[in-house]
Amino acid sequence: MQRRTKSRRREDLERERLFTLSLDMLCVCGFDGVFRQINPAFERILGYSGSDLTTRPFLEFVLEEDREPSKDAFKRCVAGGTVMTFENRFRHADGSSRWLQWNAAPDLESQVIYATARDITDRKRSEADLARMASIIESSNDAIIMMSLGGVIETWNAAAEEVFGYRAAEMQDKPLSLLIPPGHADHLRQHLDQIRRGQKVTHYETIRRRQDGTIISVSLTLSPIRDAMGEVTGASMIARDITDRRQGEKERLDLLQQLQHALARSKRITGTIQYCTECRKIRSETGRWLDVERYLEDYSDAQPFPSRCPDHEPAPPSGA
Repeated sequence: MQRRTKSRRREDLERERLFTLSLDMLCVCGFDGVFRQINPAFERILGYSGSDLTTRPFLEFVLEEDREPSKDAFKRCVAGGTVMTFENRFRHADGSSRWLQWNAAPDLESQVIYATARDITDRKRSEADLARMASIIESSNDAIIMMSLGGVIETWNAAAEEVFGYRAAEMQDKPLSLLIPPGHADHLRQHLDQIRRGQKVTHYETIRRRQDGTIISVSLTLSPIRDAMGEVTGASMIARDITDRRQGEKERLDLLQQLQHALARSKRITGTIQYCTECRKIRSETGRWLDVERYLEDYSDAQPFPSRCPDHEPAPPSGA
C-alpha cells in the first residue's frame, strides 16, 4: 500500500512537471466558464497574471468578434462533445491579440473541461502575408514565375498566361527552358548559378517564344527565394514584355537614319540668292555665274531673288 502511494505521488509530480514545463497552454476550466487551473504558458503568452485569468470568465479575454463562435464551442463541450482545432483570438495584456488553437474535452462528472491551446499567431501572420503576396502577384501586370534552382516552374501568375500564352496548369513542373527559342543562345543556367550564390539578376533583356510561336522581347529580373534559415531554395522571375518598346525604338532609329540621310543631301542654303531669269544661272558668293541643273535642291532655306547675268542684260538704248 505504501509503495502504491509513493508511485501515485511520483506520477502526480511528473504530471505537475509536464504541466508546468509545457510550451503549450494547459488548463482546467469549470462549466461556469472560469479557469480553475492554468499553467505558466498562459501568463507568458497572454501577459496577464494568474489571478486575473482565474477569477474572470475566459470570454472576457476573447475578442468581441470571436465571442459567439467561442460560446458555441464551449456549449458543445458542456453538453459532452469535444472540440478539436478550434481557433479564436485572445486579447493580450498590452492590447494586442493572440491567435490560439484549442483542443478540449469535458469531464461531465467533475463538470470541468480539460483543454490545451497553442499560440498560432506567427503562423496566422505568415498566412496573411502569403495571402497578400499571392494577391499582389496575381494582380500584377508583369509575369511572375516561381521556380526551383533547377529551373522547373512551380507557380505561374495570370500575367504570365497573358504574356506567354500558356495556362498555369500547362507550365506546372515544366522547365523554363521551354520558352527559349530553338537555336537562341541564352544564359539561364548562368543566371541560376548566380541565384544559388544569393545574387540577383536585374533587367536582363532577351527574347522568348510564346505558345503560338511568336518571338517577343522581354526584360527579366531574377531573385533568390530563401527559407526561414536563410538558405536559397528557389528563384522568382519577373518578366516584362518589351516588344512594343523595342519596336518603337527601332522605328525611331529608322526615322533618325532617314532624317540624317535627307540632311546629308540638303545644302541648307540661307539668305538670298541672285539668279538669271533667262538662263537660270545662279551667282555664287565669289561673283561667278554658274549653271544650275536643279534649282535649289530639296530642303533649301534660300529665298530666290530675280536678276540677270551680263549675257542677258538688255542692250542700252541707242544714243545712251
